[in-house]
Amino acid sequence: MRAALLAVLAALLLAVGFLGGRAVSSGGEPAAVTRTVPVTSTLTETPTVTVTQTETETETETQAPPPPVARPAITQDPIPYTAARRAEMAAYAQRHYGIDTSRLSHPRLIVLHFTASSSYPGVHATFANDTPNNGELPGTCAHFVVDQDGTIYQQAPLDVMCRHAIGVNDRSVGIEMVQETGPSSSWADQQILARAPQIHSVLALVGWLCSRYGIPVRDVIGHSMVNDSRFFRDNEGWRNDHTDWQPADVARVRAMLRARYPSLTG
Repeated sequence: MRAALLAVLAALLLAVGFLGGRAVSSGGEPAAVTRTVPVTSTLTETPTVTVTQTETETETETQAPPPPVARPAITQDPIPYTAARRAEMAAYAQRHYGIDTSRLSHPRLIVLHFTASSSYPGVHATFANDTPNNGELPGTCAHFVVDQDGTIYQQAPLDVMCRHAIGVNDRSVGIEMVQETGPSSSWADQQILARAPQIHSVLALVGWLCSRYGIPVRDVIGHSMVNDSRFFRDNEGWRNDHTDWQPADVARVRAMLRARYPSLTG
């Protein structure tokens, strides 16, 4: 009897051991889950990459474009740019550039001039009169005149052509500066460069125009340089014979622009 009980007890112990082994084996299945941890880790790394990309994008977004150059104070003193004058300008543009319009759609150049006179009122009157120049209408004009005291006078809207430089009127803004010619054009340029109120206003105006239209500093040129501009063309074979704003003096203006407005291109 006792032997029978011991046999039953042994059988029960073996059964418990077998079930315990199954429990270990069954408990081992979470090890398979445990082995999925690297997958979880890999998935966790993906957001890390995303974060890195986000940080890169944020850095790119924070690199804002250079601020535009502020518009200087400008006194409006427009010449009469009537419908008749617009028609004259369109006819001139058709003859010289092959385009039937008076509109200046996108300036590519800024041309510097001086007036060969000592006061602003006479310059304005000449531009307003609309008298033939070189036998053709419209009369000459420039978009701006900068007086010796630094006052900037706007003569015509920036979306119309002015006759200020042969071969580039269809793609340039003209700026006159009140100054007599004196012994030479270079001497006259030097007077303007040395006259602080005037040259400071010139720089402010040119810097603003370059910023507004994306004109490189290298395309700020003097009237004497127009024939050599890559934008020059004239279907009638006309050429400029003016000597105002010599290349060496324009180089000084460009250097001053770059120093004052580092955001400008070219």
